[in-house]
Amino acid sequence: MSYRFLPHTADLRAALEAPDLDGLYQSAADMLRDVLVGRSPVEAHERRVIELPAEDEGERLYRFLRELLFLYDTETFLPARVEPAPSRAVWGELFDPTRHTAERQLKAVTRHGLSCRREDATWRAEILFDL
Repeated sequence: MSYRFLPHTADLRAALEAPDLDGLYQSAADMLRDVLVGRSPVEAHERRVIELPAEDEGERLYRFLRELLFLYDTETFLPARVEPAPSRAVWGELFDPTRHTAERQLKAVTRHGLSCRREDATWRAEILFDL
């Protein structure tokens, strides 16, 4: 499971990869958390259920990240751990200024350039965020 940031002129572009979809969603949550609060430690104290009604895996991943960003914007909820399918519920905690450092704000997750595919034994995705 991993992610890396890719060069982009004005926004934030990331590539994710994992051996399975569960790992891909965990990498997505890890990447989003690291963008928002860097390496601040986040613990799994509270659970949030995320509905992902979509047929296409790319659309599901987009909705998952969009919902995580919404939870951060509305509740300051930070993801720590993603439950395996079919639930995809997320465990985490609320932002605590004594333990977390706000690194960057994200405006939105975009569909522009979104990809999510299986290549051999690896799931790969690319996603773009508006800063």
